[in-house]
Amino acid sequence: MMISLKKFIFVFLILIFAAQASTAQKEKIVFAISPMASPVSTLSSYSDFISYLSEKTGTKIILKQRRKYSEINSLLETGKAQFALTCTGAFLDGKYKFGLELLAVPVIDGRTSYNSYIIVNKKSKIENFSQLPGKVFAFTDPLSLTGRLYPLSLLNTMGVKQEEFFRKTFYTSSHEKSIKSVAKGLADGAAVDSLIFKNMMRMGNPAIENVRIIKISPPYGIPPVVVSPVTEKSTRELMLTVLLKMPDDPAGKEILKKLHIDRFVLPNPAFYNTAAKMRKATLSP
Repeated sequence: MMISLKKFIFVFLILIFAAQASTAQKEKIVFAISPMASPVSTLSSYSDFISYLSEKTGTKIILKQRRKYSEINSLLETGKAQFALTCTGAFLDGKYKFGLELLAVPVIDGRTSYNSYIIVNKKSKIENFSQLPGKVFAFTDPLSLTGRLYPLSLLNTMGVKQEEFFRKTFYTSSHEKSIKSVAKGLADGAAVDSLIFKNMMRMGNPAIENVRIIKISPPYGIPPVVVSPVTEKSTRELMLTVLLKMPDDPAGKEILKKLHIDRFVLPNPAFYNTAAKMRKATLSP
């Protein structure tokens, strides 16, 4: 009888601990941020943002970064991350592969769009994209719209493949590193996010002084806040409400100002039509 009672207590305690662990797991939210800037810059810029979301949602929110956009998408697909601020190209890839959804869109300088900049070293004699044959070119990430797909679309219109056009290509994993690669002469050219470029300029980053823009893409839908398809509806609604109300709260307004974001708005899928068409045309066999 004593042994049975001990077994009962042991099983009971295990069930309690399991329930507590399950509850604790549900009481945290993972918010991932794609590596559009360097990890250090991202952590510095978004730590207050994540703390604010934690306070307003009443839930512990954990910031996660990964080196590749595909790794962020993997977190979202499996539900290991509930939300992410991600590149437009990564959003479109996730949308078509596993139903990744838009949650909110940032408005920056009054716009919900951004561009790809083709850049070269300031001392370079290259004046346009067609002068880059045989050169070294830096891409950001395989899924990046502005850092890879746009220059590939230019090559498509020229009827050439990247391995035929460039002498060498490599991935830097962030737009910030791509800009620095061109500034230091490690690459002859690169394609980068206009938002990151402008932010580095605003911050007085010396790399900006050593590069020059030779081509600007058409406007594409801005990098959005996305939500995993397995995130609960109540969690989605709570996060969306907090994001949309940030400008109405003094603390939220100050954080938006530091991030150079005017506000978050409800997404209009039409924002991403141009990017989706370009992506499809570029990646079609």
